[in-house]
Amino acid sequence: MSSLSSDPALSAYNAKRDFAQTAEPPGRRAAGEGHRFLVQKHAARRLHYDFRLELDGVLLSWAVTRGPSLDPAEKRLAVRTEDHPVSYADFEGTIPAGQYGGGTVMLWDRGCWQPEGDPRAGLRDGRLRFRLDGARLRGDWMLIRMRGTAEARENWLLRKLDDAEARTDFDLTEAHAASVLSGRTMEEIAGTAGRADTAAPRARASRAKPPTREAPKAPRAVREASGSVLLRHGVRITSPDREPYPDAHVSKRDLVAYYERVAALMLPEIRGRPLTLIRCPRGIGERCFVQQHAGAGLPGTVRRVRLREATGTVREHVAVDDLPGLLGLVQMGVLEFHGWGSRAGSVASPDRLVLDLDPDPALPFSAVVEAARTIRERLAADGLAAWPMLSGGKGIHVVVPLVALKRSGWSRLGGYAEAVAQALAREEPARFTANVAKGERAGRIYVDYLRNERGATAVMPFSTRAKPAASLAMPLSWEALTDIGSPQAFTLRRVLDGGLPDLAGWAAAPQTLPRGTSGTRAR
Repeated sequence: MSSLSSDPALSAYNAKRDFAQTAEPPGRRAAGEGHRFLVQKHAARRLHYDFRLELDGVLLSWAVTRGPSLDPAEKRLAVRTEDHPVSYADFEGTIPAGQYGGGTVMLWDRGCWQPEGDPRAGLRDGRLRFRLDGARLRGDWMLIRMRGTAEARENWLLRKLDDAEARTDFDLTEAHAASVLSGRTMEEIAGTAGRADTAAPRARASRAKPPTREAPKAPRAVREASGSVLLRHGVRITSPDREPYPDAHVSKRDLVAYYERVAALMLPEIRGRPLTLIRCPRGIGERCFVQQHAGAGLPGTVRRVRLREATGTVREHVAVDDLPGLLGLVQMGVLEFHGWGSRAGSVASPDRLVLDLDPDPALPFSAVVEAARTIRERLAADGLAAWPMLSGGKGIHVVVPLVALKRSGWSRLGGYAEAVAQALAREEPARFTANVAKGERAGRIYVDYLRNERGATAVMPFSTRAKPAASLAMPLSWEALTDIGSPQAFTLRRVLDGGLPDLAGWAAAPQTLPRGTSGTRAR
C-alpha cells in the first residue's frame, strides 16, 4: 500500500480502498496531458453522478447528486471528492458491499473537455469554465465553488451555460438509461457477479487517436417483460416478433439484435448528425415516408436539435448519440438513417465528403466497382484517402473523412466535390455524368456530388435499407470490394448469421481538404 500512497494526489483514493476486494484500479498518476472527461452513474448509498475531468495526470472529481442538466437555470450541487486515477475512466462494474462507495457504477458519458483559460487558476479561484464534447454532454459548462459553507468537503455548483446545446425541455438522466461503453443498464451491470465480471471491456475515451475498428460482440440481452414487449437498454420494444421485412423474415427483434451488434462501429459515424429518417411503421410492404424534423411522440432517448434552415425558420431535427437512441427510432419504425455531413453544435463545419455512384441499371456492378476505384485514384492525387461503402441500394458511396472545415466549409466542400464530378464527366464522358437528369445516365454512372451541401444527407454506414432483402449500407475495404457482386450483398440476416467484414481502419483518419485543387490533377 505504501507504494500506492506515494503520490499525494491519489493517497486519499488509495487509502479508502482495499484492492484485494474491489475491481477498481489502483491509483497511480498518469503521464502526459490528456483531456478526458467522463460521468459515471453511481448507485452507492445514494444515487449520484460522478463528474470527472482529467488534469495533471489525475481525474478531478465531483459527486453531482441529481446529475447534470442542460437547463442553464438549473444549478446542480457538485461535491468535490478525492482525485481518481485516469485508469478509472474505463471502470464500469460493481463495487462490493462494505467497500468504500459500494454499489453499481455505469459509464454514463465520456469524451473530451477544453478549459477556458488556465484551469488551475480556475480551480484556485472557484470558477472553472470549460467546453465538453461527449456523447451526451456538449457545449459550454461551468463549475462554481460555493462560499460560506462549513463542510469539510468543497461544495460546487455545476451548470450548463446558454448556448446551442442548452435545453429546457429535456431530462438527460431520464432519457439516457444505458452505458455509453457497454450498452448495459444499471440492472444489467449489477447482475454480473464476481470480480472477474465486474469490469467492462477497456476502451479509450481520448479523441486524439481514432479507435481500431473491430467487429464487437453484441451486448448481453436485457430481460423480456412478456411475449409482446421486449426491453433493451432502457427502451421498450413492442411487438418484437412483427416482421418489417416479411420477405426476408426479419423481425423487430432481429433489428434490435443487429443494431446491438454494430452499435460500437456505427455510433462514431452517426453521433450528433442531424438525421433524415425513412419510417415504415407497418413494414416495407405498406406506406413508408420521409421524416426530416422532430415531431410529437419522439422517444426521450432521441435528441432534438434546433437548426436554422435556408428559409430562416428554426426547426427541430433528430439526432442520436447512443444505442438507446437508435433503438428508440427502431421502435418508431425507422428503417433507414440518413445523416448530414456535419454535426449538431458545428453544423457550418462539414467533416466528411461523399460521392454517390448511381449507375444506369443496365450496367454490371463490376463497372461501378471500377468507377469507385477510378475516383479513389483521383482523390489520392489530391492527397485524400477514401473508403468504399455499399449503399445497400443501387451503387457505391466513396467516403472521405475530413477534419471539420471551419471557414466557408460548405462552399469549399461542395465546390471541391462538384469539380471532381465535372472533371470525371469531361474526361470520360462514356463512363461518367455529373448531370442529375436520369436521361443522361444511359450506359453511364452518375456521380452525385450534391450530398455535400448544407442540409443534404447520405445514408449512414451500417444503416438498414427499406429493401425487401433487408440490405445494409455496409462499409468495406478496397480489397473486399473486389469480390462483391451486388450493392445489396450484405443483408441483416447475413450479418446476424455470419458476422461483419474486416473493417480495420475504415475511414479512421480525418484529413484536411486540400486548398487550390479541383480534382483535375492527372491520375
